[in-house]
Amino acid sequence: ANRRGAIVTAVGLLAAQLHVCGQLHGCFYPKHIFLRAKSTGYEACLIDLEKTRALRFGRRDRVKDLETLLRRTAGCWSAEDEQLFISSYLGADTPSAEWVKRLTARRENKAARR
Repeated sequence: ANRRGAIVTAVGLLAAQLHVCGQLHGCFYPKHIFLRAKSTGYEACLIDLEKTRALRFGRRDRVKDLETLLRRTAGCWSAEDEQLFISSYLGADTPSAEWVKRLTARRENKAARR
């Protein structure tokens, strides 16, 4: 359980670092994330950066990246993992209700289009 939490936290911090640098990955899938065990947890890095571009639409772009990852991890991550990811991303103890609302709305919109 501790290892799982450390991995989810590392991925949340990676997403935050990407977005703080003003970049959108565009294909934020688990297969594009590599993890390295460290003495203090895990270090995460991204590959396949060819679709990376500057954030143009602020929160909307960031929600797009995060929702893509959460959709692709739905079978692996629990609701608690998702909350930990969002909290790690935001740097807060509790996920923001506004962020959860936006991510849920995008996920539902994507599901309705299938």
